[in-house]
Amino acid sequence: RKRYGNRAQPLEPRANPQLCHDNAVVLFASSTIKSVGKVTRELKKEQNSLFNCLNSILHDVVFIEEIQQLYPSVPLLANLRCGLWYTPSPDATCYFKSTDGHNGNWSFSTTRLNWHVAELAARQGAVMLVDATRKGKAF
Repeated sequence: RKRYGNRAQPLEPRANPQLCHDNAVVLFASSTIKSVGKVTRELKKEQNSLFNCLNSILHDVVFIEEIQQLYPSVPLLANLRCGLWYTPSPDATCYFKSTDGHNGNWSFSTTRLNWHVAELAARQGAVMLVDATRKGKAF
């Protein structure tokens, strides 16, 4: 290895033999092989692109419209924090925080009572609440 600054560089690209399904040996130059970390970062960057975000919202809007057609008598409410992206014409709105009602979180916010949601659900028998969370978020 020859030293360039603080990092070592191979004098020539090394070939890594890999067996294919027909037992033929294929040689790859080490400079063409990406690390797992680099591939993961590239995939995450691609998944978080503006196109993919907007495409995901569009698919979710179509899904919500399909569910709304299956249950036309159930009022559709959009959470003002993230739900308005997914339903352009809700019957009403509400304001829930992502941790409201989670297991072990029994505190009740007096600033987000959403009393109208409870009244509407009692009167109609049910409500559909549209909200979103980040993909892969664990609680």
